[in-house]
Amino acid sequence: MSISFHVNPEYAAISELVPGLFICGVSALTSEEMKKNKITHIINATTEVPNLRSLGDIQRTKLWLEDTPQTYIYQHLELQSDQIQVIIADGGRVLVHCVAGVSRSASICLAFLTKYRCRSLRDAYHLMKSKRPMVRPNLGFWRQLIAFEQNVKENPGSVRLVRDEAQPECLLPDVYLSIAIQPHPVNADQDSERQGDESRERRSSGVRPKFRPVLEPLAEITEAVC
Repeated sequence: MSISFHVNPEYAAISELVPGLFICGVSALTSEEMKKNKITHIINATTEVPNLRSLGDIQRTKLWLEDTPQTYIYQHLELQSDQIQVIIADGGRVLVHCVAGVSRSASICLAFLTKYRCRSLRDAYHLMKSKRPMVRPNLGFWRQLIAFEQNVKENPGSVRLVRDEAQPECLLPDVYLSIAIQPHPVNADQDSERQGDESRERRSSGVRPKFRPVLEPLAEITEAVC
């Protein structure tokens, strides 16, 4: 049995987000593209796409993630962002892929950008969107990305989940809005004191921020044919 994935070429193309970090959909996984972009490591963020032998001896990591809001991705945000940083610092070039390069792989890349390249998750998203406009992690991943930012940046979070005016029963991150909603203003002294308390509490308890699975996924656009 063979499996093929039909993905819009725009989604399949490789996008370089920052020097050394690339993202793509499954259709770009060819030996020619790997050589062209000098890829040394591949992070496969899917359950359904096998590690392809045809790509040669490139080092690979498979995360076995499903694109659902219930999928627990937080530990991978931590581990893979650190791994990517080490690889790039050593002169390597990392490709993160899922099926369309929209949700699972985008979440891993957003975590890296947030922790190592940008001031905030909001800035990381806008940087990624400028390089790959179609990125759209599902809402469960957004909840975990928000918690990740709060942890690594020790801030109250730069992205908020808001009601979709077109579908009031649904939530979406405010970065998807044409006019993004800014966080509520907070007194500087109160904000500094609160962040200090939260930071001390996290360090003393060792407990990561909690998040809840949310509403509906924005699934990657794919079709599998057996």
